[in-house]
Amino acid sequence: MAEQGADVVLGARRGQAELARLNGPYGLVCKAGTWYLVADQDAKPRLFRVSRVASAIVGEEPVRRRDGMELADVWASLRREVEERPAPLEVMVRVRREWLDLFGRMNAAHLDGPLPPAAGEWTQVRLRYPGVMAARPLLSFGANVEVLSPESVRADLAKVAAEVVACYQRDRQCAGLQANGEGGRP
Repeated sequence: MAEQGADVVLGARRGQAELARLNGPYGLVCKAGTWYLVADQDAKPRLFRVSRVASAIVGEEPVRRRDGMELADVWASLRREVEERPAPLEVMVRVRREWLDLFGRMNAAHLDGPLPPAAGEWTQVRLRYPGVMAARPLLSFGANVEVLSPESVRADLAKVAAEVVACYQRDRQCAGLQANGEGGRP
């Protein structure tokens, strides 16, 4: 008996449900706690978040997988595609010399090219992020890393840093929670 494809209804996006006709399902994979259905749609590999699947109906047509392709092959290809996609936001920072090595290791996934060698007290490093908020982990380096551009990242980091300062300057309150075990200090 031949395997059959499926019609999958994905949860609403922008108020409308999306129908996906899958003629080549390969299987399920889990990445960082999120389950994905790996399948061909219109002869192209696709990932579908399982949590978005509202319903599935077995189709009439038989499965048509690409010759020689297995779940591991398709998954590896899709992962490479996602992980190698350049992030659109270029961020220029300067890093204090004694922090450069650790900074490079901790931000390797965001480096836009090789980590430059130390040059004086500060070294400029070019990074890439998918968006402004994704650059917030730079705050963990305190004053040892300064964002030079873009201004949108500088402004966001300044806002978040001010919120943290305000939180710690309050008398036993943070983010509006009282110090009664609901998130404040005891």
